Amino acid sequence: MFADVLKKFRDCVRKGKLVVTQHAFEEMNDDDLLQVDVEHCILVGEIIERQWDVQWREWKYVVNGESTDGEIIEVVLKSGHSNNAVVITTYFYFVRLK
Repeated sequence: MFADVLKKFRDCVRKGKLVVTQHAFEEMNDDDLLQVDVEHCILVGEIIERQWDVQWREWKYVVNGESTDGEIIEVVLKSGHSNNAVVITTYFYFVRLK
C-alpha cells in the first residue's frame, strides 16, 4: 500500500541516513534493542499503518517486522527534512485491539 514510502525508508537505512530520536533511543534501551534491530525491521518489514501526527502536522508510518533475533517489533518513523528517515519510537509487537 505504501510501497514508495517503504522504499525511501529502506534506501535511507542503506545509505546511513537514518536518524534516531532521543525518545526512540530510550525505548530501544528499555527493550534491549539495538539500532541494527531497528534497521533490520525496516529492511524486512512492511508498513501496516499510516498515522497523522496532530502535533507536528505530518504523516508517520508504523513498520512491523523482525529484529535481528526474530522477535516481532514495530518502528514508527517519518520522512525528515534532509532527505532522511527519522525513527520516532520502537516497541515490541503485541496484538493490537482496534
